[in-house]
Amino acid sequence: MFNEYIFLFITLGFGILAVLFLIQTLLHKRYAWVLFISIIFGFLAGIVAISNALFFDNPFFESLHLNLYGIHFFCIYLFFERLNSRKPNLIRLSVMASLLTMLAIGLWLVYFSQNVSTTIGLFSLEEEMNPFTEISWVIADFAYWTPAFIAYLGLGVPIYIRTYLTTKETQPLILSIALVFVGFGFFISFLNDLMFILNVYNIITGSPSFIGVLASLNNAFQFIGILLFVITYIINVDYIYRLPNDTYILMVLKKGGIPIHTVHLETRKNIDVKAFLLSGVITAINNLFMELTKRSTPIHTIISEDINVLIQSGKQITAVIMAENISYFLEKALKRYVKAFEKEFEDELNRKAENIQIFKRALNLLTSIFPFFMVKKNEHT
Repeated sequence: MFNEYIFLFITLGFGILAVLFLIQTLLHKRYAWVLFISIIFGFLAGIVAISNALFFDNPFFESLHLNLYGIHFFCIYLFFERLNSRKPNLIRLSVMASLLTMLAIGLWLVYFSQNVSTTIGLFSLEEEMNPFTEISWVIADFAYWTPAFIAYLGLGVPIYIRTYLTTKETQPLILSIALVFVGFGFFISFLNDLMFILNVYNIITGSPSFIGVLASLNNAFQFIGILLFVITYIINVDYIYRLPNDTYILMVLKKGGIPIHTVHLETRKNIDVKAFLLSGVITAINNLFMELTKRSTPIHTIISEDINVLIQSGKQITAVIMAENISYFLEKALKRYVKAFEKEFEDELNRKAENIQIFKRALNLLTSIFPFFMVKKNEHT
């Protein structure tokens, strides 16, 4: 009963996280859809597993709850990829998609083999299906544990550690520890299943007793990890996520290249960005490329080894971000920011207001659009 209660608490943890993220999405318009969806699937997987244990005891619901967890792994993997880059790594994406497909095939083959008609002709198929079921479980086990390791330990822990080194906030450090606990819970479950598979195929006989003891505690380790997530977000409800790389400056230019609003951000590397010089360079490069290509489409990115520039043009302004790395979340947020800025200052931009101090209230847009920004105090114009 211990594991059952712990599993219930894990499901409640996912439910609490879902509510917290829903509040952030609906009330504060802080979007992290793929993370929110991953939490929802984790919660649904728990609900299905609990319902199966209490009411159904049916292989269909066992397969369903493990498939839901597979989608949870895939979504949280995508979240970590989007923190790190503009597009997912093609090799990792292919591997994760293949594993998700393998998991679905393996689990539904298990369900099929357990529910096929027990007799055909003159003999029972119960024993005949055993090897088929075992192979299906091997496929399902491999496709279940591997994406969990890739998402939690392969991507999540390194990204949160880098985020901590960049921001010096305690939250990403706690979240990295949480993922280690969750990953360790999956690892000892994997060891237990591995011993079972090896025993089935007579590769080894028996398994070390300590693996059985650890396996009985696997849900406890996962619960500790989920609990750390819940505590982190309850203590600081406004914390959503941070980017694992430095973002140095956000700047808004009028058409023509005149800077009207600049925000300097807290960074790990001490780089002094001259806003007016940057605006001049961006304007000159834009004009050069538009002249060479004879097209009115401005450039979108300037990429170098250590510093990258992301540019987003609207009807009346151009927003520029200088960062160590350009990620999916940074690019999407800048598009939202340009639209929100032009809507907020529509009158001022239309009458070509000269006093740039009126644009200071654009700082209010940062909290919802760039929840990962940490603005330097007294360093915005």
